[in-house]
Amino acid sequence: MGPSSVSSRTSTATENWRSRLNSSFEGCFPIVDSTGGLRGGRFIPPLLLFSGRLPDWPGTGAYGPSSAFQEPHRGTLWGKMAAMRAALLPLTALLVSSGSSLVPAQTKEPPSCVIGDRALAQGQPQLALEEYEKCLPEAPPTFKTLSNLGMAYAGLSQFDQAIRFYGQALALDPGNPPVRLNLGLAYMKTNRPEQAAREFARSLMGDPGNMRALELLAVCHFQLKDFELAAYEAEQVLKAEPKESSAAFLLGSSLLRLGIYKPAIPLIYSSIEKSDTPEAHQVLGQAFLGVKVYRQALKEFQQAERLVPDRAEIHSQLGTAHAGLGETDKAIAEFEKELEKDPNNFDANYYLGRLNRLSNNMDAARKYLAKADGLRPGDPSVAYEYAVLAMGDHDYAQAESLLLKIIQELPDYLDAHVLLAEVYFHLHRTTDGRREKALVEAMKSAEQVRLEAEGKAVEEAYQNRTKPNSSPHPGSP
Repeated sequence: MGPSSVSSRTSTATENWRSRLNSSFEGCFPIVDSTGGLRGGRFIPPLLLFSGRLPDWPGTGAYGPSSAFQEPHRGTLWGKMAAMRAALLPLTALLVSSGSSLVPAQTKEPPSCVIGDRALAQGQPQLALEEYEKCLPEAPPTFKTLSNLGMAYAGLSQFDQAIRFYGQALALDPGNPPVRLNLGLAYMKTNRPEQAAREFARSLMGDPGNMRALELLAVCHFQLKDFELAAYEAEQVLKAEPKESSAAFLLGSSLLRLGIYKPAIPLIYSSIEKSDTPEAHQVLGQAFLGVKVYRQALKEFQQAERLVPDRAEIHSQLGTAHAGLGETDKAIAEFEKELEKDPNNFDANYYLGRLNRLSNNMDAARKYLAKADGLRPGDPSVAYEYAVLAMGDHDYAQAESLLLKIIQELPDYLDAHVLLAEVYFHLHRTTDGRREKALVEAMKSAEQVRLEAEGKAVEEAYQNRTKPNSSPHPGSP
């Protein structure tokens, strides 16, 4: 016998922030003089996310039937690390441009050093590098020359060399915040967020008010899956700079990965009007999935597909929305399309296993579930499906074992509690069954209250998104 139709509070992976920003330096650097003023080069403005008209607000039917649908329950962690790292690197590129600094020139330098400084200020890193290489043999290395050499190498995307020279500069001035910041950026560009986080933290020790450094630190913690800390840091940036769209997006995305949907929705809405990108619609669609507004989620995913057809994971996301609406045939078709592109897509394998199980196609269900289990061994969603299959085989002891492990890991997994109550009644453990059933009823009531509150928050965000001077921060007055 299948579980209750009530879906558990879950998070669905999103890994589609790629290409949100231009990741190229394009030979332009914001050059800062000793007073912190802009001295030359081009400043790349803050993240411009999302634009375009939102679809009409759906009616009550947007939540859709859920009897054939259950999102994979993964607790508070979303996504796969490698894809998330690749997706966040463009955001890093934005902040690279706003964080770099050229150390002021000193007196009595060799002419080649002066020419190198001028070339770097004019956005010509190759010429600067050539001049600095002439300069180094002519005089003892200085902090300024070593730091600017690091910038020149960074401008040429030779980040390992940039790290080398930033390190040498810091040997002469260990507490220099701008160079610590630039070293952290170079670590981020070489996919080393842990080392980058350390450098950004060191930079903040010398310059506590640098919101760019704090935002970059939040990006690192996001990459490291420390979503609580990333959310806290992004929130501090947003409080200091309420119009900072990238901070709003980062905070909203961190909250989504923590399963905290109610405040996340307004944050994402505050960013969505900046540029009409497929990534934006995919992230917003994931947010709607989180609050079970499946019709609206489907519209966002369809818009993403219209903008850039055949995007990564788009068919899996479309399938998830169709499944939430009870459109099983459409869901299966989308998941099969996803597997044609990527046979190792967890979501597609999981959902095809579940949907085939609900259609009583047990051989196909076991095949897809086995694949999903191989991709994420011990995943609670797959374990739940195996518990349902064990119930069908009258192996109640096996079902109980699987369900207890799930609940130990995820105490709020409602469907696992529903099925466990059934197991206890089949085992003639009436007292345990009644206790579990009472817990289920209490959890259902709490779930309904939460969904209603989140639904109101979504509607309020939609109504307020066009109001002038509205703050992107949900806690702002």
